[in-house]
Amino acid sequence: MPTELSGKAIALAINKASKTIVAEHSLRPHMLLIQVGEDPASSYYVQSILNTAPKLGCEAELLTLAADCGQQKLLDIILEANSNPDVHGIMIQKPLPGDIDDSVINISINPDKDLDALHPVNLGRILMENEAFLPCTPAAVFYTLKYYGIDPQGKNTVILGRSNVVGKPLANMLLWKRPYANATVTVCHSRTAKLAEICRKADILISAIGSPNFVKADMVAEGSVLIDVGINEITKADGSSAYVGDIDFAACAPKAAAITPVPGGIGRITTSVLYLNLVKASLIAAGINKTVDEYIDIIFSENQKKL
Repeated sequence: MPTELSGKAIALAINKASKTIVAEHSLRPHMLLIQVGEDPASSYYVQSILNTAPKLGCEAELLTLAADCGQQKLLDIILEANSNPDVHGIMIQKPLPGDIDDSVINISINPDKDLDALHPVNLGRILMENEAFLPCTPAAVFYTLKYYGIDPQGKNTVILGRSNVVGKPLANMLLWKRPYANATVTVCHSRTAKLAEICRKADILISAIGSPNFVKADMVAEGSVLIDVGINEITKADGSSAYVGDIDFAACAPKAAAITPVPGGIGRITTSVLYLNLVKASLIAAGINKTVDEYIDIIFSENQKKL
């Protein structure tokens, strides 16, 4: 049986790091969380974010806007939050209504308050290996590899999906010249030829395409590590709903050395990373020259698992 790479322990370890930093430096990190409309899936995630804040000594303020509020109103609110010293971090819950341009919104957020790390400045920092914030989902993958001692150095690492949110930043992070990076990265997408053949050559296969059970057993190598970023709602034969990943867990697990579950894997970690970014933003605002890496290293070393 493969090792199941549960996200629960990783999320707890990251939360412990955040809580330690907050207490040590007497911080009170404050997040402005903006939700436009009332998408049920978004509302579930928003509630999870709000519930986590007090456990870490943080504050999360929710501002809910009508779906027809318009782009300019959202921009005005962001501009005000950018200049408010009491707001350390800003998160815009996605998806946004169709009449609001994501790229315009991303660029409008102060890079030092950009908790999703989608501003071009933060994406550029990732490329240059001097990042302040990490996008939540790519960081969740990175911390999963680190926590379980899966070093991608020199290994064929295939990423399915080239989005600005996951695929592109994750590819650049795995190319970093540092521990738990230095990978040989291939990014595949909807126009990739001989996709299954490329996947079969992967030592580490990471899927982030949002297609339920897309990756089948004949697409993975024996002894590979499978990281499933996808979370897709499906309707079962009895009419009930369930959540599955991009990777067909039942079919692929017997061939894998390790695999993340869905749910309970990468998605479990993303809220913890969001708050870690908020703590970073609070340190920046306070003028404290301290990185979170040392805290993560200490706490991970206390609990780290090895394949």
